[in-house]
Amino acid sequence: MNRIVLILLAHLSLIHAQDELLELIMEEKDISIPVQATFKATRIVNAQSIELPRPKTLEFMILHRFGSMKDRFYNLFGMDEAVIRFDLKYGFNDKLSFGVGRSSFDKTYDFFTKVKLLNQTNGQKPIPVSVGIFSKVEIQSIDKDLVMIDRLTFDLQALISRKMNRSLSLQIMPTLIHKNLVEDEDASHDLFSLGVGGRMKLTNRTSINFDTFLPLGHRPNSFIQSWGLGCDIETGGHVFQLMVTNAQGSYESKYVEHATGRFENLNLYLGFNISRVFSL
Repeated sequence: MNRIVLILLAHLSLIHAQDELLELIMEEKDISIPVQATFKATRIVNAQSIELPRPKTLEFMILHRFGSMKDRFYNLFGMDEAVIRFDLKYGFNDKLSFGVGRSSFDKTYDFFTKVKLLNQTNGQKPIPVSVGIFSKVEIQSIDKDLVMIDRLTFDLQALISRKMNRSLSLQIMPTLIHKNLVEDEDASHDLFSLGVGGRMKLTNRTSINFDTFLPLGHRPNSFIQSWGLGCDIETGGHVFQLMVTNAQGSYESKYVEHATGRFENLNLYLGFNISRVFSL
């Protein structure tokens, strides 16, 4: 047993020495090394992460949200009811991706893009954060009487993230949602909020994630701040994300501005995201 402990200690010392040597080489030669895997998936829980699909790959994602758990065993904690969203996105390179999606919630189609403007690096002159822009147009199709211009909602987010260490990553998301059609004359077409999200690794293949959006500006008294708490599980060719959230909709205008669940009476939603990557 003592021999095994000594071997493990020697191995850890060697890893530490290698890390110190690498840092010295980076400082001497002014090398910048990009930080990778700030998050494991392109979503944190509900919110977009800074990550893009890998270059020249297609990523197919299924986002499934069950019904409210408030009826407990009557509908098996919401499993008798569900809304589902599919999206397909393509990574052109390590800076740009484009995708299309469709949700059964309000029969909504969307087109979106994510651009990484800045990548966090380590070295003598480090870049402290990664910065990206996510934009989307949503087309609601459940109301057949609406003209096209009134069906549109536009989403714009800045994604500012930092991998603090090997285990902890954080992200903030200034967000604007513009609705062409609002519920009443007093409602605003432009809604601002600030998203906050993070990830804490538990093992090499699992992590605990969270995200929430803080409203900026006036909201009606019925407004509920959205949040999601989830667990990432990496299983070879895909990432499986389990979660509980207070928003049943899985696209931006729904989970940011139209959360409906509260802890009272267990009015919350179980769900999962699962993604599969295809190399081209």
